[in-house]
Amino acid sequence: MKNDVNLRSYEGVESVQSVLADESFKKYCNKKLESCFYDLEFIKDNIYTSRKLNTCEIGTGNGKLLFAMEQNGLLRGGIGYEVSKSRCECAERFKKLMGCNLSQIVNQNFLEDKSKRKFDLIIAVDIVIQIISPLYDNAEEDMFQWIDEHLENDGALFLELVDYSSTIETLKGNQIVKTWEEFPKADTYRYGLYSRRLDADGNIVKDKIFIRRDDGEPWTSQNVVKSYSRNEICDVLDKYGFTCELYPYEGVNNENKDYYRVIARKKQKME
Repeated sequence: MKNDVNLRSYEGVESVQSVLADESFKKYCNKKLESCFYDLEFIKDNIYTSRKLNTCEIGTGNGKLLFAMEQNGLLRGGIGYEVSKSRCECAERFKKLMGCNLSQIVNQNFLEDKSKRKFDLIIAVDIVIQIISPLYDNAEEDMFQWIDEHLENDGALFLELVDYSSTIETLKGNQIVKTWEEFPKADTYRYGLYSRRLDADGNIVKDKIFIRRDDGEPWTSQNVVKSYSRNEICDVLDKYGFTCELYPYEGVNNENKDYYRVIARKKQKME
């Protein structure tokens, strides 16, 4: 299994937004911060206590969640790993605009960072671990080993996943499923067009086309996604030395009926 296409899936995303005029870019960023509401509330209710959190986000994108945490007084310090150069450039402008200075945005595959830095909270929302797991044969093991090494003993791992079991059933027999969505007017893209199929390993191959609002130009992307049911992710986390607590998803994601949340913690070793 080799799906390094996932490392390039989001290259070029938000390159258009990054060059918006200041006022338009500010509106875009404010909309992104608003979209963090449910994740913030979840962190407040289930993870945050009175101690601000030293936080790592894997696949941070434009950094919106880290910046929202800072604005809401939850963040002590942080680092966001993102492999897309264009998204990191967007994040840096976003960060400057919002006056956020507690987080470092790093244009790097987190698995290549060999530092020994420890975090109170590691975040991988929006199916990030499901994109990392299919990268290569041992990617899942390497990912959870990295998380174990970089998470404080009393720290928390916050995941958002999708159970694609029903989609996989639909796609069996070489079927292709196509869907589309229309984005809010503040978005520089008007439409998203999606198609899905299964690969030889049983992973879902997602092809995406985003149509720009102003000139109709397309931006295309592909990624390969591994499905985890609720039982499967609990078994996987147990295998790698974590406990698993499942939570329902609240938010605006278009796949929310199959979305769910997980808080994982290190199993306490017996003395």
